[in-house]
Amino acid sequence: MAMLQIQNVRKSFGDLEVLKDVSIDVEKRDVIAILGPSGSGKTTFLRCVNFLEHADAGTMVFDGESFDMHRISRKDIARIRKKTAFVFQSYNLFRNKTALQNVTEGLIVARKTPKSQAEEIGRRMLAKVGLSDKCDSYPNQLSGGQQQRVAIARALASDPEIILFDEPTSALDPELTGEVLQVMRQLADEGMTMLVVTHELNFAKNVSSKVVFMENGVVLEAGPAGEFFANPKEDRTRAFLRTISGEAALTE
Repeated sequence: MAMLQIQNVRKSFGDLEVLKDVSIDVEKRDVIAILGPSGSGKTTFLRCVNFLEHADAGTMVFDGESFDMHRISRKDIARIRKKTAFVFQSYNLFRNKTALQNVTEGLIVARKTPKSQAEEIGRRMLAKVGLSDKCDSYPNQLSGGQQQRVAIARALASDPEIILFDEPTSALDPELTGEVLQVMRQLADEGMTMLVVTHELNFAKNVSSKVVFMENGVVLEAGPAGEFFANPKEDRTRAFLRTISGEAALTE
């Protein structure tokens, strides 16, 4: 049985139906890249998985336990979030706290971890993402790539079963994108389960185990990464990949 099953998710904002019956299965150690044009519902789907948005309908089965995503209790949301972590496009760091404090804040406040233990975990996680020398730096003293790596360290500090990444490199200059993707590749090699909304085709092709292509609020195509790129079944998928490949070539 899959570690995480998201079934029949629907979400509307007013009259606009953003997600139309979206389902995804995630196995342990999967790295699933979610591709699609702007407005396809990718980020809304990811936010629904972590209950940052409230789905209008859908079922989540996580570690063998089933939840109604529309009627879920705050207590159950809190339990699920203890097993997951979310990395935002815009880092979401506290500007008035150091890198180490950003990593430890959730451990100390939400999980009641003793400060000395939280700091030990925080230093270890910052070292893991290559920032052991930046523990005392504030976000405005760090590059965008370094800030995103602090955000990844913060996600890792809670020892999650799965990390959800929402366009983790889209706010970065191209030269800073590589350092973040390298950390994500390292996590994949270590067996971290990840669900990644991304426009980075090389990451999707070379690191992810599965690819999901969304458009207009539905999953248009999904499959193992090698098969998806070598032999996309849908005309729309092929057109999208040609377009994105062309854009990538222009920015290189």
